[in-house]
Order: sequence, then structure tokens, then C-alpha cells
Amino acid sequence: MRRKSILVLVATAVAALVVTPLALARAGEGDGDAGHPSARGSAGPPPGLAPGHIDMTGATPLTRDGEQQLGFEGVSVPGLASCRDYKILNLAANRYIAEEQGFGGASQNMLRARTAPGSTGTWEIFKICSDDGGHTVFLQAPSGYLVTAEYGYTGKNFGMLRGRGEWADVWETFDVWTDAGKYYLRNAQRGTYFTCRLDYTGQYYEEMKATGAAPGSWEALWFDPV
Repeated sequence: MRRKSILVLVATAVAALVVTPLALARAGEGDGDAGHPSARGSAGPPPGLAPGHIDMTGATPLTRDGEQQLGFEGVSVPGLASCRDYKILNLAANRYIAEEQGFGGASQNMLRARTAPGSTGTWEIFKICSDDGGHTVFLQAPSGYLVTAEYGYTGKNFGMLRGRGEWADVWETFDVWTDAGKYYLRNAQRGTYFTCRLDYTGQYYEEMKATGAAPGSWEALWFDPV
């Protein structure tokens, strides 16, 4: 059933590109529905940062089960997303982000900035995917799932980043911003950033969340191509 729905969406997107690209590009503007994918960018530009992009040189089309699929649903002019492999360094922790595939329950595939340089493996390799040249991205985690900000969680796990999503919607979509050579990923609809919780303890130490209110040291990232 899911394969059929993906094929339908791809066919619809191709037809839309031929018929009314400009209309589709503006279709979601001002619709007032913050939960719709077309709300990408609705948070407005952050002060002090410049729009950035992640280098997509050599990127390849995103595939799933051997089929190409849309990167973003109902956002801008639809198109197939391309991906490039990266390791992501949180600068404050000086650690690479890993997907905790050994965790269980609601914490399975949680992201933590806990891997020292020189010690990275497969759990630290993410696919950065984009349909607009790396300005707006989603991330495919090592597990194959998309990195999702769990805004439905409560307490300290509100906004937890983990590999869970199967489709790029508002909880999986991030704008790229830069300042002085540092990168920041900001949820395009909520306006909050990837952040590393250096104040947590135990298995949650260095947990990555999408709750950073401002672009500070805990939010600064660097992307190393693989």
C-alpha cells in the first residue's frame, strides 16, 4: 500500500511540474495551517544568522526499497530529493552525533553527540537530503529512518531527535543557517534548533534535541563529508 502511495505522489509531482510549477510553489503560502508541510520557513529569518546550505556535490537520488521517492510532500515545487553522506560534529561537545540503535522503547534510535573524533563508525553516518540545493534538508539516519523531532513527547524528551520518520514532514524538515563558519539546523516550522544537552546525565547526556531557542554554542554544528 505504501509503495503504491509513493508512486502516486511521484506521478502527481511530475505532472504538477509540467503544468503549474509557479502555482505549486505558492500553494502553501499564507494557508495558516502550521501543521501542513507547506509551513516550511514559516518561523521567519533568525537574527544574526545568514541563510546557508550544506554542500550537496556528488549527491545521489534518495531511494527506498529500490524506488525513487519525493523528498518533501506539498512543499515548494515538488521534486525528487538527493542525498550526500556526512558525519555531524557538535562543536560544543566536540563529539560526532550517533544514532543509538541499541536503546529501547521511545528512546530507540535517539541521537547523541557522544562519539569522539577518530572513533566513528556506521552509527555516525547520516544522509543529508535536500530538494533545493542544501538550503532546506532532512536527514536519513543510519537505521534508514528519517530523523524526527519528537514534539509529541513531554518532559526532558520533548523535541528529542531520533531515527523514526518514514516521510519528510514538518517534524523532519530543517533550514540551514550559518555564522562565522558554524552551521545551525533549525526546524522550519517551529523555529528551534538542533541542540546538544550537555547538562543532562546518564544515557541522556549529550542528547540531541530540536529545542534550542537561539543559535548558541550548544547548537553549533560542522558537517564532514564521508
